[in-house]
Amino acid sequence: MRRMLVRAVAAGALVAGLPAVMLAQPPTPPEIVRKIDRDARHAVAATDHAMRRATNHPRYVVRHHVYRVTHDNVRALCNDGRYHIGRTATSACWTHGGYRS
Repeated sequence: MRRMLVRAVAAGALVAGLPAVMLAQPPTPPEIVRKIDRDARHAVAATDHAMRRATNHPRYVVRHHVYRVTHDNVRALCNDGRYHIGRTATSACWTHGGYRS
């Protein structure tokens, strides 16, 4: 009985290890092309994103710190580095570290 149990466990281990060997095959040419295409698309997208951020960011830094948004609200640059909207610059930045002057 013990031998039969040991053999069953050994057979199960061999069967469990068999798919891992079968899956460890080299990639086919279409898979290689797909992976290269995917990596190229990711690289182009990352470069595009970085260039858009680099070219669009300075226009927010160069302008004044307070912008009129509507009749009642202003957009103000606060000490947390972000713009917030409020009735005045002080009220917009009240809970964001104060108004960056």
